[in-house]
Amino acid sequence: MENQGITASAVIVSFLLLVLVIGGGLAGCPYYKVWERKMAGQAELQYQQGARQALIAQAAAEDEAAIKRAEAATRRVLGWTDAAKRGCEALGRPGDRACEEQLVRDAATYSIAKEGHEGVIISVGAPVSVAVDPNRRPASE
Repeated sequence: MENQGITASAVIVSFLLLVLVIGGGLAGCPYYKVWERKMAGQAELQYQQGARQALIAQAAAEDEAAIKRAEAATRRVLGWTDAAKRGCEALGRPGDRACEEQLVRDAATYSIAKEGHEGVIISVGAPVSVAVDPNRRPASE
């Protein structure tokens, strides 16, 4: 008889534990879903922030590279004009604007051909402005 009492109470306790576990699971399930969505939202937010920071860093690098390219182009053009002035002086034509402009055109054409550009516009202040297109024939031809 004592054996049946332990078995009956064990069944009742097991049943109550089962009801508590199932009830707790059903009650906790909505809270878990809310928590899970919150964690997924936070993960997505962190991903988007990282992607945004990467885009900002890329844009800053592209800006810096564009500035460096512009500075290098300016140094090249200034070098061409200085070399053109010295070249015309060496030819006995100091201050000859046509001579200087022609030498700058030649230097620009050589640079474009060397670097493989289709064409660029080079502006060296107000007096010298040279547009170069390697595919265009000169007007004198």
